[in-house]
Amino acid sequence: MDLEKAVRRVIEQERLIDGGDTVLVGVSGGVDSSVLLFLLNRLAAEMGFGLAVAHVNHQLRGGESAADEAFVKEQAARLGLHCHTARLDVKGYAREKGLSVQHAGRELRYGYFEETAAGKGYSKIAVGHNRDDQVETFLLRVAKGTGLSGLASIPVRRGRVIRPFLHVSRSDIAAYCREWAVPYREDSSNRKDAYERNFVRNRIVPLLERLNPRFREKVLLLLADITSANSVFDREAQSVLASAVRGEELRIDAAALLGVHEEVRFRVVSGLLSALEPGFIPLREHAALVEKSLLSARPNNAVILPRGLRVKRVYGDLVFTHKAPATQVRDVFAIGEGVNEIPALGLTLRVAFSDRRPDVYPQDANRAFFDAGAVGRLSLRTFRAGDRFIPLGMDRPVKVKDYFISRKVPAEARRRVPLLFSDGDLIWVVGERISEVYKVTEGTGRVLEVTAEAVA
Repeated sequence: MDLEKAVRRVIEQERLIDGGDTVLVGVSGGVDSSVLLFLLNRLAAEMGFGLAVAHVNHQLRGGESAADEAFVKEQAARLGLHCHTARLDVKGYAREKGLSVQHAGRELRYGYFEETAAGKGYSKIAVGHNRDDQVETFLLRVAKGTGLSGLASIPVRRGRVIRPFLHVSRSDIAAYCREWAVPYREDSSNRKDAYERNFVRNRIVPLLERLNPRFREKVLLLLADITSANSVFDREAQSVLASAVRGEELRIDAAALLGVHEEVRFRVVSGLLSALEPGFIPLREHAALVEKSLLSARPNNAVILPRGLRVKRVYGDLVFTHKAPATQVRDVFAIGEGVNEIPALGLTLRVAFSDRRPDVYPQDANRAFFDAGAVGRLSLRTFRAGDRFIPLGMDRPVKVKDYFISRKVPAEARRRVPLLFSDGDLIWVVGERISEVYKVTEGTGRVLEVTAEAVA
């Protein structure tokens, strides 16, 4: 195989690198990344792009790690390329986040590459994944458990990250390395089966190749089929995701979710959770909890997920949030004429009396007018079980809870809705409806006006 021709072809076909791009090459010092750097450096002048090098010292192998770092710096200097390096505490990060050392190393490594590219203006980040990495990743994901979306091929590009070697084998890279005498460092940990990927590479793949010598090829064909199926589900999921209302909370129509294939629904839920909490990896069991919330007969319910995530069913919507439920304020606040500040409820009530009725009643849910002659001592508190009133326009009392339900006030919001009382009798569900009993009539001599203002 002519590796240079193959890589140039994939760069051009996939538009991985354009003329004028500056490419940051992630180099560990191993054979794959060292050959990638060597080959891209040969193509750079001809194809019109620039190069730089990035190396992360994971500090996992003591002197070997330090020697790898020195080697990468030396190779970059030999090629006349700028080299960015970082020493990161992978073991500490793994403990802090509850990750495997390999997973932690990957997160930190890509984080550093992205940070460097963004800060220094590199348009692409090239890494050395090859065809054999595809096979190993597939087996690891099958063994550890994943859904259909997790079995897709490693993408040849994602954002700034490009993988020019993705369609070539490790043996092709090794042959090119020998042909051109490309210097590289042998990582002694690659021989240790304690690492998951090494175990798959050194033990599992050879056994499966005994069953079928073309095992790797068959996996790649299967991956192509899975990736094709995934693209169909992903397109529909993106269409549904586009309808989400985004802000501090994410809100999407519950019926829209129930109306799609369950695999599409999983991807929509995963996308919303990931958008709210970057880095969070939604699992099938998380989606199952959300599904239960969607299918519940209760129009108001919530499920709790890791990292402080909550998914609430609020009537016709599904809401993804970090917000904890508001605590109920149980105090009773005396209300008098003038300005009444109630910080516990984030509210100011302005109370004023007038000897004449308004000519026109403002269409403002936060202003209410009452027959002052019927009103006694005023107080304010929040909802309690058993509260009742006669809503304006009705002739019989209703439970406040039933009123809230009829108005589709979310269950969590009900505990914060202020209620204005006169001598213990509910006269106003603030911002909603006054009591029929206390309305201004033709016989009203004096009017009580109350204005509610939200304060931060």
